Amino acid sequence: MMRRLRLCCSTEEVATWVLDSAASFGGPAALFEVMGAKLRGVRSRGFPANGAKPFEELETSSDGAPAFAHSIQEREPVVAIGTESEISPHIAGALPLAPGEKVYLFPMVIQEKVVAILYVTQASDRGALELLAGAAAGAAQILAAKQSPGVRQAPEPELIAIEGVDMQAHVGAAVSDIRRQAIQSRARWFARTEVARMRLFRSGAVEKGRLERNIYSALKPEIEAARRTYRQDYLEVSAGIADYLHRELLNLAHDDANLFGPEYHGRLG
Repeated sequence: MMRRLRLCCSTEEVATWVLDSAASFGGPAALFEVMGAKLRGVRSRGFPANGAKPFEELETSSDGAPAFAHSIQEREPVVAIGTESEISPHIAGALPLAPGEKVYLFPMVIQEKVVAILYVTQASDRGALELLAGAAAGAAQILAAKQSPGVRQAPEPELIAIEGVDMQAHVGAAVSDIRRQAIQSRARWFARTEVARMRLFRSGAVEKGRLERNIYSALKPEIEAARRTYRQDYLEVSAGIADYLHRELLNLAHDDANLFGPEYHGRLG
């Protein structure tokens, strides 16, 4: 699945990828775009047709969908019963569920902001779905930067010139900034996926580390491998990149760095 993600050339392909991949770990799935206080249907897979308007035309307020609002505010997955009071009458009508059926919401976060919600039923592996949502968010951010109309090629000399202004210097600065943002996006993506992988494949060690207040000792091989890669591929490549890996690791300890134990070295310097 991850190899296929790397072949995606547009954010639309990423949306298709995340829904197709989610089907391997859950039941029917849908993707919502988050636009301020509004939710907009992007695509859905596996839900029965109900004769109403297309899912892509669905638009509703998150204020009437407490489960969505909570996931957006906390930037965390949410499990809820798929009732009108939890997911709103509009969404419940567009994506019919059996009475009492649960829904699983996985936020896609870019630059500390939820931009989309992956909505899944009958989730068999929540850790894998959280990993998919994080990977899709990172890929979408990189592709969106490339597709942005504000990213332009260097102008030809005969097309534009301002006396006394070095246009090439300005173009060079813009390209440098775009490159830094791309590296920053990949660094966030790497940090999220590495920590999500620890949650998924080493959940027992994570719980043991929390109980013993020594998560670092319980996950030392995984943490050190991730730190080496992060330092080599991001910190040593671009100045000013923050230690996103440390931030994501703190999520394992519920933001309590003391749970990592005395051997953990903290932020990468």
